[in-house]
Amino acid sequence: MVVSLDDDFNFLVRKISKSSGIVLTGYRDSYLKRRIDLRMKAVGMNNYALYRGLLEKDQHEMKEVINMLTVNVTEFMRDKTPFMFFREELLPDIMERKIQCKSNIVRFWSAACSYGEEPYSIGISSREVLPEDWTVSIYATDIDEKCLKGASQGIYSREQLKNLDPPLVMKYFEPSGEDFKVKNIRKLSIRFQKHDLTSEPPISRHFDAVFCRNVMIYFNESQKIKMLNDFYNALSDDGYLIIGKSETLPVEIRELFAPVSIREKIFKKV
Repeated sequence: MVVSLDDDFNFLVRKISKSSGIVLTGYRDSYLKRRIDLRMKAVGMNNYALYRGLLEKDQHEMKEVINMLTVNVTEFMRDKTPFMFFREELLPDIMERKIQCKSNIVRFWSAACSYGEEPYSIGISSREVLPEDWTVSIYATDIDEKCLKGASQGIYSREQLKNLDPPLVMKYFEPSGEDFKVKNIRKLSIRFQKHDLTSEPPISRHFDAVFCRNVMIYFNESQKIKMLNDFYNALSDDGYLIIGKSETLPVEIRELFAPVSIREKIFKKV
């Protein structure tokens, strides 16, 4: 039997999907081929069947190709309107509820935080709205240690800051060569930590909001349900869940969350 180049490619994609748990069927073949070819070139290969053999015996290379396939566009407040809603609607509501129970501590989780733009955006928004003496604690997690290392350094290009208003850039960043570095990272109280949403339990409890945007597109249905149940258990009563605009909650768990804004894909724990 003659195995075609397309067959070799499809076998390879199925191997990556099975090993990673990431559903790749929704991606265009042209996108997958372009990304996989780049990774193959980096290790000096041009044959899908041979590369599949490498992945079967080299877990590090499997992680590298998964990172290549799931790389996100990284910029601050990507899809700006959910962050505007967070700042104008959610934070005042959270603050009011905290005052009622005589607390000045708020806690957020940025799940799959990539290179850190989201947790820093959460921190900046919180510092702009909440009283200065309040404690803001942000947990930022990702499975990719390279991303976490870069995020903890807090250095970004001008292009990555394009969605931030200039006064915020001046207030929270300082020049670092041709780039910009977050001022006084410690003050934003962000804890970066490695975490696998598909296999590990929640990192903590009693969060006032969980951000997990544009992540579910990589997961199969059972993984989505596991992850969203974890978010439900990690949230405080009436805590908020913010997901990506192109994402939907699986039918099996919709009773756990009430919609707050369908347009912005923001839900409240029931």
